[in-house]
This record gives sequence, structure tokens and C-alpha cells, in this order.
Amino acid sequence: MEAVFVEKFISKYPNWSVKSDSTVTFDFLLVSKIEGNDDELIAILSELNEAFKSANYTIEISNFKTYEIKVKEVQTPKKYRRMYTSGCFDIFHYGHLNILKKTKELCDYLIVGVSTDELIEKEKGRLPVIPFHERINVVKAIKYVDEVIPQVDKNKQKVVDEYQIDAISVGDDWKGRFPATSCPVEYFAYTENVSSTILKQTLRLDNKS
Repeated sequence: MEAVFVEKFISKYPNWSVKSDSTVTFDFLLVSKIEGNDDELIAILSELNEAFKSANYTIEISNFKTYEIKVKEVQTPKKYRRMYTSGCFDIFHYGHLNILKKTKELCDYLIVGVSTDELIEKEKGRLPVIPFHERINVVKAIKYVDEVIPQVDKNKQKVVDEYQIDAISVGDDWKGRFPATSCPVEYFAYTENVSSTILKQTLRLDNKS
């Protein structure tokens, strides 16, 4: 949203300049090039209020000969600090992306466990369609993911302890049968009509009818 305003601002207010944040103290800084620029200051504040009325922003004004306007988005605290989710991610699809996105919305730092080829073969009696090194690189490329680790077994409590996990996310089909852990579990509904099983059956990669 701020990029749209800044682009419009540059052409409309030539007496002001725009500086990007380099210290993570504000999103952008508007600086007047001339002293006593009151009329434009009022006009700019009105436009800022209109541009950001649907978002949570702070606007700070300072005056030392010329005006400065600092604009900063106020971050809403997340429910958890560190969360963990895991999966095979064999044939990555939108359902996977959706659960990663929803999990990241709840936490500051998301760790994802990707099942190794050996674990999948042990659990399902067959090797995955996509090898481990490709699956883990796909998950690493997702913008919602902060860290990716191999999932070598189903011991969730070990991961909770080792990585200081505050909560785990999982699909709601695990309700009532997810292994007990010392942290809360957030259940998410799977994206309707999307699953790896359906994709594999469509591609004739699953022997089940």
C-alpha cells in the first residue's frame, strides 16, 4: 500500500523527497525540501490518513526548519513465537501452501519438518514420488517458512524440546489421534478437493483405486 502512495507522492509533491528505511525504525520517511511548508504538510497528512485508513500505521512528525514525516506499520503481536508443522510434501500443492500460510499467520518463526525418504518408506511401504532433497528445497523456497529440518521419525516431543516449539499445527483429520505433546496443537481444515492422494491417483502413481 505504501509503495502506491509513495509513487503518487513523488509526482504530486516535488517539494518533498522520499527516503526508504535503513534502520527498521520506519517504513518510509517524507522530507520537506523547504521551510514552513505548512499547506503541503496538511495536504500530505490528509492523504496519508486516507491511504492507510484500513491498516494499522503510526505517523510521526518532527520539525527542525523543515518537516519530516515518518510512516511505520504497527505489527500485531502473533499468538506464538515458534511453531512447528511437518509432512511428506510429496507432490507439493495448494493445500500444503495454505496450511503453511495459516501457520505463519499465528507465529513469528515457523519450522517445518520434511519427512525423509526412509521414513516415508517405513510408514507407507513405498518410496516417495519426489526424492527428499527436492522436496526439502521446495519447502525452503516458500516465503512463509523460516527453517526446514528433516523429519526422521514421528517423535514430536523431541522436536518441541530441541527447537523450543510453542505450538504445533496439523490437519484437522488428526483430531483425536495426534500424539500428546507438552505444547498446544492448532488444527487446520485441509483445502477442499486438494490432496496428494487425489493427485497421485490421477497421475496413476498410487495403486489404490
